[in-house]
Amino acid sequence: MTRRTPWFVTTGISTLAIAMTSAAPSFADETPADGPKNVIVLIGDGMGYNHMDAASLYQYGSTYAQVAVDPASGTIRHLPSTASQVFQDFPVQVGMSTYSASGRAGYDPQAAWGDFEWIATGATDSAAASTAMATGVKTDNGVLGIDPAGTSVKNVAERAAELGKSTGVVTSVQFSHATPAGFGAHNASRNDLHGISDEMISGPLDVIIGAGHPLYDDDHQPLATPRYDYLSEGSFQKLQDGQTPFALVEDTADFQALAAGEDVPEQVFGLVQVGSTLQQARSGDVEGALPFEVAPNDVPDLTTLTQGALNVLEQNDEGLFLMVEGGAIDWTGHANQTTRNVEETVDFNRAVESVVDWVETESSWDETLVIVTADHETGYLDGSESDPTWTPITGAQGQLPTEGWFSGNHTNQLVPLFAKGAGAEAYTAAATGTDPVRGSYLDNTDIANVLFDAWGREDAPEAGEIPLTATVPQAGEVEGSLTLSVADFGEGVALGGGANLGDRLRFTGTLPTVSVTDSRSNAQAGTGGWTVSGQAADLSTGSQILRARHLGWTPGLLTTKPGVTPGSAVQAALGGGEGLGSPATLATATSDGRLGTTDLTADLSLEVPVDTRAGEYAGHLTVSLFPVD
Repeated sequence: MTRRTPWFVTTGISTLAIAMTSAAPSFADETPADGPKNVIVLIGDGMGYNHMDAASLYQYGSTYAQVAVDPASGTIRHLPSTASQVFQDFPVQVGMSTYSASGRAGYDPQAAWGDFEWIATGATDSAAASTAMATGVKTDNGVLGIDPAGTSVKNVAERAAELGKSTGVVTSVQFSHATPAGFGAHNASRNDLHGISDEMISGPLDVIIGAGHPLYDDDHQPLATPRYDYLSEGSFQKLQDGQTPFALVEDTADFQALAAGEDVPEQVFGLVQVGSTLQQARSGDVEGALPFEVAPNDVPDLTTLTQGALNVLEQNDEGLFLMVEGGAIDWTGHANQTTRNVEETVDFNRAVESVVDWVETESSWDETLVIVTADHETGYLDGSESDPTWTPITGAQGQLPTEGWFSGNHTNQLVPLFAKGAGAEAYTAAATGTDPVRGSYLDNTDIANVLFDAWGREDAPEAGEIPLTATVPQAGEVEGSLTLSVADFGEGVALGGGANLGDRLRFTGTLPTVSVTDSRSNAQAGTGGWTVSGQAADLSTGSQILRARHLGWTPGLLTTKPGVTPGSAVQAALGGGEGLGSPATLATATSDGRLGTTDLTADLSLEVPVDTRAGEYAGHLTVSLFPVD
């Protein structure tokens, strides 16, 4: 999926008469954006320092970040540290504060280590934390992608998509849960699961994978009655019928094939055949059982889902953004489940390992940034079994660690952040806070803001708005030129009609006259002519988006000349197909028909599902002129 960049681009129908001369000017949007080509953010939901070490004790019998703190005396003792997880060798290792706009006013290092109650109350939830990490903006608990004033804010996945990158989210809990939703939706309530899932499906994400299948329970068993908790029945039917851009993947074998790189589509909606979580909510949890003793559900693990997502997204030469969530770590913290907490954290660790393998075999650390972190700590996990004392957790390989839970909710502890790869050093620079135990720390908003600093928050000016300079030649030295203009279009093309075709609505309109004037000499043009192409951007109203593939056209000639040929009709596509989401030819001219002025047009058609949300959708169509040698 490479981009074709024309010599001269007229962006939007409002651009007039851009001349093509012998030397092409340099346009700002032809320069690749700074910053990492690929970004992969892995979030262990609820995973604090002690969760991380509890899993390492079980896996390897070692810990990395254990401390003994006595608030009364102020003494701090760091235990010997052994790096056993791959991310513990990353060059950037800092703490991260997680407070929300409606919780604590900030992180207070003295209160955090001097008052056990301060840690336990006023914490963020996953919606506010995800919004902060995805947008760089603090918001209230329960809110996704909207600031406290009610304004929708752009997230880094949306920015990546604007830069032409492929984007996706993967999670071990339902796909519309708070953390993935923070990278794919804007909603005042995290509980509006149908609204969130509809926005994620209609938005710019190319991969959405998680649990939440309406036909299966938490044990991977078919339900007698479907449960449309996480997406509506209508949306599920659209996915099944191919009425979305996504290829629907459900079976375990198909996920494994995707992870193996077999028949990889460009967009995937992966709905694992299980209810709320891949494994955490399955039956058979016995207190004191060792991790993985209870037979797991026969569904893909987080590593398989992550590998499949990377195989889809890596097809884009412009790069990718992927968020991977170990979501059920948080669920085990709420339930104070030591065994399943270890299981879920180990599953997350293995997903991180698969990402590192991908970077080192399919990409490189020079072009890819990997971040491993958490959105908050859940469960107030401590090494003491009776009262919280900031006592180190202990244990042996293959055994449950010695630890205690002191809350069923989120806490205000710092969480770890590890980073490696392109631009990772910026996170070290962002860590301007100092904690007496964890050392340097940054804020969760810095995850997005560092990326926005590298990628920019907005696109470069459109081609028609780019400042141009011209050198006027002396009289007698003016050569011919090849120019493109668009007739006066008033308010643009209003697509109307609204014909009901059963499963879809069709709206039609007419492209304003596009004129090509070619006065080049044969010495300039040689034996070539010219080509005019067009491509549409998505249409949107608020958070609702109609993909450009819904738009098609039938080109026509208003000026008939030998050697001038209209392009082929492009069909609007509800499911597969690109429509005008990809460049399409409006007309071509050979050397026999190129001279003079040629007027072109096209009949436009927009097709959308019958249940598309009402609203005034706006977008633009770019018309571009290319010389042909």
